[in-house]
Amino acid sequence: MRFLNVFYCIICLVTLSCSNNENQELKDLQIRLNSLEDIFNKIELSSYNDACDGFSENLKLIKNCNDSVSKQFVSLINQYKVIKKTKDIFILEYKMLSKNFQLEKAQLKALKKDLENKLIPKDSIKFYLNKEEKNIMVISDEINNVSTIYNEIISVHESLYSKIKELANNNCS
Repeated sequence: MRFLNVFYCIICLVTLSCSNNENQELKDLQIRLNSLEDIFNKIELSSYNDACDGFSENLKLIKNCNDSVSKQFVSLINQYKVIKKTKDIFILEYKMLSKNFQLEKAQLKALKKDLENKLIPKDSIKFYLNKEEKNIMVISDEINNVSTIYNEIISVHESLYSKIKELANNNCS
């Protein structure tokens, strides 16, 4: 009889330990997702819009240029065109990433409820946790890509907008 009590206690402890471990894994996933979302929220769309508007403004000035402009001016314009090449990709990926955050939050919330209500068989819990882990890794890769494109657009705008505007005003009347 005593052996059965000890065995029962061990089984309960193992079950609780697994349950706590799975809950901790889920909490860790939620923390990672929140950290990624904090990075995402630091992207200032107003700065992106300023860069795109500034690019359009300068492009109108450049269209009035003669064919004979300095090599330096042409070189700066080619560098400045990074904004044109990346702005549509950025906004598309930004919007997709925003939706992916919403979906993943909902997924983690649903998984938490399912775990609390014991709706997922024990042998399948790890599968679902791994699946959400992979989703968060994809989001992490996406945030790195979006942040890189954003930083490139902002950096090019901040370094070249005034130079291009001045050169265009002086050379393209």
